[in-house]
Amino acid sequence: MLRLFFISFLLFISDFVSCGVFKRDLFKLDIVHYNDFHARFEETTVSYPVCISNDTSCLGGYARLYHEIKTLLKEKPDALLLNAGDTFQGTYWYTLLKWNITQRFINLLPNDAHTIGNHEFDDGIAGLAPYLAALQAPVVVANIDTSLEPALDGLYKPHIILERNGRKIGIFGLITSETKTSSNAENVIFLDPIKTAQKEAKILKDQGVNIIILLSHCGLNIDKQIASTVGENIDIIVGGHSHSLLWNGKSPSNEYISGPYPVLVRTESNPRHQVLIVTAACFTKYLGNLTVYFDKEGHLKDFEGEPVFLNRSIPEDPDIKALLQPYTDDLHEIVNEVVGFVDDEFLTDDCGSKECAIGDFFADAFLYSTKELKVSNLTHVSFVLRNMIRGSIPKGEITRGEVINALPFTNTVVTFSLLGKYLIDAFKNCMSTSWVAKPFQGPWMPQVSGMRLKLNLTNELTVNVLVKEGEDYVPLEPEMEYQVTTMSFISKGGNGFGMLSKYGKNMTSIGKDSDVLENYIRKVTPITPTLDNRLIVIN
Repeated sequence: MLRLFFISFLLFISDFVSCGVFKRDLFKLDIVHYNDFHARFEETTVSYPVCISNDTSCLGGYARLYHEIKTLLKEKPDALLLNAGDTFQGTYWYTLLKWNITQRFINLLPNDAHTIGNHEFDDGIAGLAPYLAALQAPVVVANIDTSLEPALDGLYKPHIILERNGRKIGIFGLITSETKTSSNAENVIFLDPIKTAQKEAKILKDQGVNIIILLSHCGLNIDKQIASTVGENIDIIVGGHSHSLLWNGKSPSNEYISGPYPVLVRTESNPRHQVLIVTAACFTKYLGNLTVYFDKEGHLKDFEGEPVFLNRSIPEDPDIKALLQPYTDDLHEIVNEVVGFVDDEFLTDDCGSKECAIGDFFADAFLYSTKELKVSNLTHVSFVLRNMIRGSIPKGEITRGEVINALPFTNTVVTFSLLGKYLIDAFKNCMSTSWVAKPFQGPWMPQVSGMRLKLNLTNELTVNVLVKEGEDYVPLEPEMEYQVTTMSFISKGGNGFGMLSKYGKNMTSIGKDSDVLENYIRKVTPITPTLDNRLIVIN
């Protein structure tokens, strides 16, 4: 009898929130969210964009994501379903089939709102506008000015107001302002996300909305800044872009955990107000699942939930699998052709912090292809950035699909002459953006060929370059011209590499990046991944 009383007491307490409020007297809001889908139509893995092993390392994929979303929405029919952007890019599905395949399957989900990510601009306005026009749920993004790109007129809103059980819920969107340099946004102007967040939240508040959600593709660090500095009218941030895993406990995928789920941030102007921040990692490995409770005034009183790890314990939806199958069959005819063999894994894990074998190999491929054309008698060098290499390549046979997944952006390999001093400036720019400051990890870490590069970060950044002339390595001369080979995106000034577009001369196209790499693989296969200390980073 005493035990039954104790259990009843615990149940009573669990339904009781601070200040004498019962959960049953509060407004309950369920949020299901996903982000950074990145064309994971097929199963993926932690290490590789597409799973080929057909074992327990396989996880995610659209059919599994769809199944779990439908399962959660059946349990929580009033839930919001939110997509925090970067639906494009990342596997051969997008590289070969672009926006149309994406809208077809994303529209099968009962989304309440999308925001857009930087990769939605990868194919310019022509690649984005028809996608936005085809989406059935509203797109929210408040910090862009598209007045110079009329093709985007009417295809998005700064915010929307939804209703659930008589309560108004405001949702506004933001995109990272880095999109201007990291993608192909053409004449779109990007506004400061922090100032825009404060403005949009106040607009919604002034319209009588007291539950406000920011749907953000700015990354966890910017989301935290927004919450802290201007979050007084924001209740929840549903984020993307940084691929951050938020998890309570040990990571089921053995990946780095960026914080608890949710992250709680107190606002500077009102320390009693806390903003909840959630995000669901990336690549359909996780699905966000949050429940929050508000009082009548819109004050957040309690929360619960955790992401769902989408491993093979979660089934794939059979109807979706059937819809995907014709596309899968057609794609596999193209991408399953074997182009070479590698006797160990080519992994991208270390490419943002130090020399990596896959980076060496890609840079070697571009250098070799340039030398074959005999464009000049200058000393030849090449480099590729970490963020341009998007997929690891497993041990064994190398397929065309794995080459495309590693280089999905359809860049052109270009070569041009450049004074040595501007190459030094380019390497300094490589270190201007980081994921982690110490020890350094960053998206633009250069992987090089035809040179030895030393980056010393102990105090002020110093760059030391030795270039290969014959069998010897000699110091790079600032006023001497070199034949530099890299990707077209940065040769045009993307990612802050304006020195290349401004001072590079006689730009010559070598070929599409994946084609150049495939041709090199065919020439040098079988391949043994190696390191030779051509890149040294001193932290």
